Amino acid sequence: MRAQHNSLDTRYRSIAGAVAVGEQLRLTIDIWDDVPRRVVLRTWTDEEKEKLVPMRKVGCSERRNIVLCGELNGGCRYGVTLTFDKPQVLWYSFQITSSKGDVWRYGAAQEDKVGVGAFAYGEPPSFQVTVYKKQRTVDPTWYTQGVAYQIFPDRFARDDNWRARCERVLSIPRKGVTRRLVGDWNTYPYYERDADGNILAWDFYGGSLQGIISKLDYLKNLGITIIYLNPIVEAQSNHRYDTADYFHVDPMLGTDEDFEELCKRASDMGISIMLDGVFNHVGADSHYFNACGNYAELPASNKKATTHSWFTFNDSGAYDCWWGIKDLPAIRKHCPEFRELICGENGVIRTWLRRGARAWRLDVVDELTDDFVEDIKSAALAEKPDSVVIGEVWEDASHKRAYGNLRKYFQGAELDATMNYPLRDALISFITRRSSADSFASSIESLRANYPREAFYAEFNMMSTHDRARILTMLGDAPDKSAISEGDQYWFRLNPGCRALAVSRLWLTTLIQMCLPGVPCVYYGDEAGLEGYSDPFCRFTFPWENPDKNCQIIYRNAIQLRKTLDVFVTGDLHVRSFGYDVFGMWRRDKTTSVCVLVNTHTEMSQTVDIPVENFVPLTQNLGKDMQALRLVDLLTGNEYQAHNGTLTLTLQNLGSMILCASIKTPLSLPFKPGAGVLCHITSLPGGTLGQPSYNFVNYLSQAHMRYWQMLPVHPVDEDKSPYAGYSAFAGNMALVEQQEQCNTKDDEDEDNTPDSVEFHRFVQDNDHWLVPYACFRALKKRYKGVCWQKWPAPYNRWDPAFTREHDLLDDIETCVKKQFIFDRQWRALKAYAHENGVSLIGDIPMYVSADSADVWTNPQMFNLDVDGYPTLAAGVPPDEFSATGQLWGNPTYNWDLMEQDGFSWWTRRLAREFDLFDYVRLDHFLGFSSYFAIPVTKQAVRGSEQTESEEAAIQAIAHGSWREGPGVRVMRALYKKLGPLPLIAEDLGIVTPAVRALLMDTHICGMDVMQFSHEDVRFGYHPSYKKVAYTSTHDTQTLIGWCKDHYHMDSYTAEKQAEYLLSEAFSSDALVSIATLQDILHLDDSARMNVPGTSNDNWSWQANTEDLATSAEYVRTLVDQTGRI
Repeated sequence: MRAQHNSLDTRYRSIAGAVAVGEQLRLTIDIWDDVPRRVVLRTWTDEEKEKLVPMRKVGCSERRNIVLCGELNGGCRYGVTLTFDKPQVLWYSFQITSSKGDVWRYGAAQEDKVGVGAFAYGEPPSFQVTVYKKQRTVDPTWYTQGVAYQIFPDRFARDDNWRARCERVLSIPRKGVTRRLVGDWNTYPYYERDADGNILAWDFYGGSLQGIISKLDYLKNLGITIIYLNPIVEAQSNHRYDTADYFHVDPMLGTDEDFEELCKRASDMGISIMLDGVFNHVGADSHYFNACGNYAELPASNKKATTHSWFTFNDSGAYDCWWGIKDLPAIRKHCPEFRELICGENGVIRTWLRRGARAWRLDVVDELTDDFVEDIKSAALAEKPDSVVIGEVWEDASHKRAYGNLRKYFQGAELDATMNYPLRDALISFITRRSSADSFASSIESLRANYPREAFYAEFNMMSTHDRARILTMLGDAPDKSAISEGDQYWFRLNPGCRALAVSRLWLTTLIQMCLPGVPCVYYGDEAGLEGYSDPFCRFTFPWENPDKNCQIIYRNAIQLRKTLDVFVTGDLHVRSFGYDVFGMWRRDKTTSVCVLVNTHTEMSQTVDIPVENFVPLTQNLGKDMQALRLVDLLTGNEYQAHNGTLTLTLQNLGSMILCASIKTPLSLPFKPGAGVLCHITSLPGGTLGQPSYNFVNYLSQAHMRYWQMLPVHPVDEDKSPYAGYSAFAGNMALVEQQEQCNTKDDEDEDNTPDSVEFHRFVQDNDHWLVPYACFRALKKRYKGVCWQKWPAPYNRWDPAFTREHDLLDDIETCVKKQFIFDRQWRALKAYAHENGVSLIGDIPMYVSADSADVWTNPQMFNLDVDGYPTLAAGVPPDEFSATGQLWGNPTYNWDLMEQDGFSWWTRRLAREFDLFDYVRLDHFLGFSSYFAIPVTKQAVRGSEQTESEEAAIQAIAHGSWREGPGVRVMRALYKKLGPLPLIAEDLGIVTPAVRALLMDTHICGMDVMQFSHEDVRFGYHPSYKKVAYTSTHDTQTLIGWCKDHYHMDSYTAEKQAEYLLSEAFSSDALVSIATLQDILHLDDSARMNVPGTSNDNWSWQANTEDLATSAEYVRTLVDQTGRI
C-alpha cells in the first residue's frame, strides 16, 4: 500500500497554515495499491483527547488531483471536513484498514511535523493544526511594517551629563552588591565573581535615555522604526531585570521626563518604543521585597508587609526565586494584588503606554499564566488599540509546553508575536553549513504552518540579543561556548580570516532576515561589527568612534531593500532548497515577485535550475508567454530570461541573487524607440535658443534622430556650471536669442508686449517661483552679489512685501519680462522640434545651490542653521573615484517636512520641467533612496563666498553619514499629482539594491553608459532593454578618449574603435540609444564638456558648423542601418 498526505499542499489540506475559528478545514489522503476497508482520521487535543473520525471516499472532481509519483489513475482519495468552534491545538494522523484487515498508520514523516507524511510502525508523529480566534480590531501596521533595533541602555550612548548623574546616584549609601562606574567607554565587560560564582559588582558605563535621544537621527537613517529597550526601570543591576520600582526610570539612565521626551522625539521621526516587561519576578533589592533594607517598605519576609503574600516563603525563611537566583524572588502564579499592579487602569502596562511607549515585550513569558498574559494584552489594548505584546519564547510558540501545560500564546487572546529564536538557530546553522538548505526551509515551513498568518508576519526576527552570542561571533566559526572558559571568552576575538568569513556570511544572513516575513530586529552594535559570546560579552559598548563600515553597509543596504518593496512586508512566501548549500525564497504578490537565492558554500559555486512557474502570480498574468518574464538581479543589475520555462543560474561561493520581476502599473511614461544626441545648447555653434537651435533640430530630424538631450537650462553660477545656479525654475537668459529672430513663423501681427494676455498668463501660471526669483535677483543686485545669507534682516528671508519696495520694482519687473522672453523662445523651439519629430530631454540636478532663490524662498525645506547656511551638506564618501570623498556643499532636503506637505516643492519643480521638456533626466537618482549628508559649518558652504580648506573638508566628510531618502513614496506622490512621469534616472556610480528595486517598482528607465559596462564592449555591448544606452556623458571622456586610455590605443585605432562602438550602441537592444555630439563628430578628450573635480575650462566646448555639416550623412546612415528610425 502507498499513501500520501502533504500538510503544506492545499490539495490535501485546504488551509495549509493555522485555521480561524469558524473556518472549515478539508483534509484528504491519497491511497494506492489497495482498496482499504476503512480510513479514519485520528485527532487529539488536550481538552478532548483522542477522537476517531471516519473519512469518505471522494468524488471524481476531487480525485483528479492525485499526484503521487505522477500517477493519475489507480488511486483513491479519502476526505473529511472539520469545523472548529473554539481555539485549540489539534494533532492528527491517519489509520488505514487494508483490504486484509491490518491497520496501517500514517502521520508526519519529519520531526518538524510538516510536509509529506509517511507510514510508521506504531503510532506516528502527528500533523498539527493551530486553531485561533481573531480578536484584534486594529492592525498594528506601525509594528508589522517596521524594522526594530534592540538597545541595552547602559551600553549604547552616553549624554553630556552622564558622569555627574551617575556619580550622584552612586554616592547615595546603599546596601547590597557593589555598584561602580566605568570611566573608559571602551573597557570590555566582564563579571567579577566570588568562589561560588556570584557577581560581586555591577559595572555601569553611563549609557542613558538622553544618549539614545542624541542618536535617534542615526537610527532613523539606518532605517529603524522601532526601538526595543531592555528594562529601563529602577534596579540594582546594570541589566535591570531585577526590578526595584516598576513606575520610574532608573536614575542612572535619567528621569521619567527623559523617557517621555524620548518617545516624543522618536515619534516625530517615525520611531516607536517597545519596553521590556519583567513580571515573573522582582529584584530582592526593591520596593517590593526589600531584602537589603534600602527602601522604606517592610521587607517582604515580614508577614506584616503588604507584599508578603506576593511571594512564597517556607518555614526556614527561604523563598521561591527564578531559576534559583536569590536576587530574583518569584511572584506567586496567582497573586491578584500583583496582577492589579501590572494590569490595572493605573498599572504598569497602561502607565508606560500613556507616557509614550507603544509595545511590550514580556520577559520569560513561559513563567506567566495564560490568564495573566491575557490580562496584560487586554490592558495594553485598552490603553492603545494598536499596541503590541510580544513574548520571549525560545521554541515553537504554537505548541510550547511549560510546567506540563500547553500554552495558548497564539490562540488569539495573548501574544501578537514571539522572539523568533527557532528562526535564529535554524538560519545560523544553515549559513555556517551545520545543516542543509532543506532543513532550513523545513524549519520555516513548520513555523508558517503552525502560526496564524498574523503572528507569523509579526514574528520578532532577531539574530543577536542581550543574552545570546553576537551574530558575527556565531558566523565566524568561533569555538562553542561550552568548550572554553569564561576567561577565554573574554579574550576571544575572531582572527582576520575568520572575521572576513563572518562578514561575508553576515550579508547572506541579513539578506534573508530582512526578506522573510516578520519584523527584523538589529541588536545594537551588530551593524557596527561588534563580536562577543553571550552575557556579559555580548553587552559591549557601541563603538561610535570606530564602527565597521562594511557591516554598516550590509545592514543599511538590506534594510533599505526591505523598505523599498512592499512585497517583503506583506507578500506571500514560498521556500525551497537546491542541494545542501543553496536556499531560495520567493516573496510574491499580485504584481511583484522577488526570488532571493543564497549559496553558503565557502569555496564552490553552485548552478541551479529554477522553473519559471515559481514566479506566480506574474506568470499567470503572462499566460502562456513564459519567455516574456525578464528578471533583474537587484545586486548587480544583470538581467535574466527564461529558456524552455527554466532559469539556469550560477551563484558564486558565498554568493547571492535578488531576482525581481514586476508588472505593477508603471509610474513612468514609456519612451518610444529611437536614437538621440546629447548636446547642451551652449555647445552648438552660436549657442542660443534662436537659429543655432533650430538648425540643430533640422540636423536631428534629417538624421532621423528622435531625441535631443541637453543639460539644465536654468541660471548658472559664476563657474558657469548648468548644475549649480540661482534657481531650479527660472530660465538661463544667456541662452536667449537677443534679436528674437527665429524662423518659426511671422509673428508681426501678434501682441508680444509685456502687457499682452500671453504675458499675464505666464506670470499667473508661474507666480509661485517667478516673483520670488525676480525679487531675489533684485536684492542680489542691491547687495552687490553677496550670498543671501549675508543680507540684513528682514531681507534674508523671502517676504512678498519686498515686491512693493519702490527701489526694487524696476529690477523685479525687468527680470519678469526677461523670463517671459525666455519662455516664449523656449516654447517656440519646442513646438518646432515637435513639428520635426524631435522630443526634448532635459536634466535637473538632485540638489540646488545654497545661494539660490529656491533656498531663500523655502528655507524650511532644507537642512539649514538659523542664518540660512547648510547644516547638512550633500556629497559622497571616499570611493574609487575620489580617495577623500566629495563635499558638494549643497544643502540637503528636509525630507520629513517635504513629505508632510505631500512633496509639493518637488511637484512644482517637476511640473515646471515637464512643461519645458518631453522627458527629464534626474541627476544623482540615488539621493531619492539614500543620500550622504555631511555636517558642515557655514565656512564649508559652496556658493556662500566662503570655502573651507581641503583638509577641513576631508575632516567634515569623515563625519558624514548615509541617510534614508523618501524612496518610492515621493514617486507615488508625484505620479498621483502629475500622472505618468517622463523620467530617466541617473543610476550610475553608487547603485544599491534599494535603488534598483526603486527603479523596478516604478518602471523608471535607468542609464547604461557604455564606458561603465562590466563586459569588454569591443566584443559586444548588451545594455538592458529597460535602460537608455549612452556612449558617453557630459562628465565622462569622449568615446575616442576612452578607447585611447582604456585600451591603450593610438589615435587612429581609437577613432576606428569608437566608430564601431557607436554602431554597437545604436544596434543594441536598448529601447533608446543616445550619443554625445562629441562622439558623433569623432572628437577626442580635447572636446570634453566637463572633468569632475576640476573648475577650469569646463562647460565651454562648442562644436563648429563645418563638423556638423560633414557629419550629417554619416549620422543618417548610422541611424538607418541600425534600425533606429
